[in-house]
Formats: sequence, structure tokens, C-alpha cells
Amino acid sequence: MLRLLVLEGNSLAGRRRWAEVAGLTPSESYADVLRALAPGAVVDICTPADADARLPQPLDAYQGIVITGSALNIYQREPESLRQIELVRAIFVQGVPMFGSCWGLQLATVAAGGEVSLNPAGREVGFARKIALTELGRAHPMHVARGDVFDAPAIHSDIVTRLPPDTTVTARNAMSEVQAAEIRNGRGRFWGVQYHPEFSLQDVSWVIRRIGQPLVDEGFFADLAELERYAVDLAALHHDRARRDILWRLGLDQDVANDGLRQAEISNWIASLDAR
Repeated sequence: MLRLLVLEGNSLAGRRRWAEVAGLTPSESYADVLRALAPGAVVDICTPADADARLPQPLDAYQGIVITGSALNIYQREPESLRQIELVRAIFVQGVPMFGSCWGLQLATVAAGGEVSLNPAGREVGFARKIALTELGRAHPMHVARGDVFDAPAIHSDIVTRLPPDTTVTARNAMSEVQAAEIRNGRGRFWGVQYHPEFSLQDVSWVIRRIGQPLVDEGFFADLAELERYAVDLAALHHDRARRDILWRLGLDQDVANDGLRQAEISNWIASLDAR
């Protein structure tokens, strides 16, 4: 029986903000995605940003560990971040395979000796466009079923700016030189992406609404009314993937609209656990 652990990247306040919009915390939503992709798997959740957090089981009870996104900025070195860095270092030592989205990639990077900084190019929001697999990425098992170039749900202002030792960059785009990577450290193996393959189109709609006015201020939308129309379109497409008009209007393709393609990296990581 496959037993997985989801590490929630957010503080209690961050979890509450997300749950107010989505009804679930990021770790709860991610756990649901894992259960759908790995029927029969037992999926536990831990909130290591909390000072009183406890692992549901010892690390060696898990075949794999997943790290969610987060509203934290790791370079601020807040206690909520430092606790997570230490836990990921312990997981590398233990050798349990990890997968991480966005914050997860940044967290593993810093835990393994790299650096993360604010992106001087600004925020990447809604979808990361024209993500291109590197030569090594095209042959990497994390990206099986992906085209050489694709879009993916994304929301982040921070990027990996210095790679840790023994890192293989598998994808990049104009906004970030590290959109996906494998990190080896100690006995451990981490696969991670800067985008969010676990996000549904509804999730992206909620993200857009939750951020709101700052996206207008940063020039992504002319006003809040335009932002709302965009969010409504995404929610409608979530419920009806045949809406060719919305796909065309938003410049999206099946690499986003098709669940199997959008979640490819997570599925491939789960398959790599079965092969161990």
C-alpha cells in the first residue's frame, strides 16, 4: 500500500486565507489530487510551518512526500520557513523521494544549499507560458507525456537564483531559468516544478480573485471588472472543457485543459515510486 505525506507550505494564517476562498487548504486539495491519481493510497498531511507540528508517522513510513505551494518568501527566513528547511534536510538524509510545486521547489533548493530571490522580471500569474524542456528534461521521466513546449498553472514572485550541487534543470521559460529540476542530496531525490500541476482551472480562478487589486496595479488587468471576467471564464472552462471559445480567448491549449497532461509531473512521480 502506497503511503504518502503532504507537507503544507503555508502558515496557519495562509491556510485560512486560502480555505476562505477554496473551501480547502492547499494541502487538503493536493491530497485529493494524489488520492485520485493513486487510488488506494493513504495520504497524510502535516503543517511543518507550525511550531507545534508533529509528523503523523515517522519519515520512513512513507514511500513519498509532496510539498505544496506557499505565500511565504523563503529569503525572509521567518521561523515558519526555517522549520520547513530543517525538515526537508532531514528528509534528504532519510532518503524518502520528494515532489514539490512552486514553494516546494524553492524549499528543496535552499535545503540543499541553493538560493531563492524575488524575480526582477515580476510576478508570473495564472499560467506560466512557453515552458521549454531542456535537453536533459526531454529525456527525464518527470516529464513523460509533456510536449517540448507547454503552458502550466502558475503563481509566484520568487525564483531559484542559485542551484544547489547535483541539480539537473529540466525546464525553463522567459520568466525563470528554473521551471523544473531534479535535486539530489544525501540519500534523497527531489523532483520539483515552479508551476502548479496540482491546480485545477477553478484553483487558478480562485487565485486570481484572491490576489485581486494588486494584479490590476501590476498591469495584468485593466480593472477589477476585467479580472472578474477572466476568473469567470476559467471557472466556466473548469466545468466544461469543450468551451473552445474560452480556450481561444484565453490562449490556452490541452496541456492546461486536459487533466492528464496538466498533472503529468505528479503522475510520473507517483509512477517512479511504484518502480522503486
